[in-house]
Amino acid sequence: MTNIEFIEKIGALAHEDMKKSKILASLTIAQAILESGWGRSALAQAPNYNLFGIKGDYNGAYCTFPTSEYINGAWCTVNANFRKYPSWAESLADHSALFNRWDRYANLRGNYNYRDVCNKVREDGYATDPSYSSKLINIIEQYFLTRFDTESNNIPVKEYIDTEITEYQVVAGDTLSSIANRFNTTVEELVSINNISNPNLIIVGQILKLKRDNSSQNENNTYVIQQGDTLSGIAQKYGTTYQELARINNISNPNYIQVGQVIKINCKNNITDRVYTVKAGDTLSKIAKMYNTTVGDLVAKNNISNPNLILIGQKIKI
Repeated sequence: MTNIEFIEKIGALAHEDMKKSKILASLTIAQAILESGWGRSALAQAPNYNLFGIKGDYNGAYCTFPTSEYINGAWCTVNANFRKYPSWAESLADHSALFNRWDRYANLRGNYNYRDVCNKVREDGYATDPSYSSKLINIIEQYFLTRFDTESNNIPVKEYIDTEITEYQVVAGDTLSSIANRFNTTVEELVSINNISNPNLIIVGQILKLKRDNSSQNENNTYVIQQGDTLSGIAQKYGTTYQELARINNISNPNYIQVGQVIKINCKNNITDRVYTVKAGDTLSKIAKMYNTTVGDLVAKNNISNPNLILIGQKIKI
């Protein structure tokens, strides 16, 4: 089973479970991925089917495995009894039942902000790994698992989606290049907005800004040039051309702009008013990168239920 097939299988189960349990589907899927190694761990495979590493027994059935625990500031290996289930469906349902049964997890129930529940599940004592929350958030954002949090019965879609990702916490194995690819940006942009002197050195736990602070644009439709800006980059961001910006700002050399310089932005060309027509070969990720936005933002603006399915000729609001 591929990673994508695993997501779709567990995602369907988690989506249906969420309607009854009120435990966020994206949290459930991310925990299943992290705890079971995409369903490939011996504990998650037949005949055990334990996706979440829940200890104890299930209707008297259990299996014993070695496990790593973070105790007194260090990792160590211990043997523990884990619940044994008839299938993944029972494992997932029992996982949600645990969150609804124990008082310490009360703050997860009916909470549809994925970042908040990822932080709280660690604080509530589910895992001893100090990086557990950031790992879950990373998985949810990388595979856009919030799509399984939508189209629920009785709960407004807007309560689920937190698509405006502006910061990212570095986890083990990250590079600026991998982070840039994940969030449809460039290494140069990350270096610029985070004032990174050595792009080959980032630290686990470091908080990176993913977007420029556009507060420099005001009601008079002006923009203050920031470090790393180019006229063509600004033009793309606001849905115009560098020639148009040069014209309305009397800029004789489009290759020469200065940090702190204030330029006018033509309101009628603002990117928020634009509509893009999907062409052959397009993906949401490609369109998002083209217009300096995110897949999540396009999904939210266009009420797209499946971000992997867009049609030639479809109109996409930017």
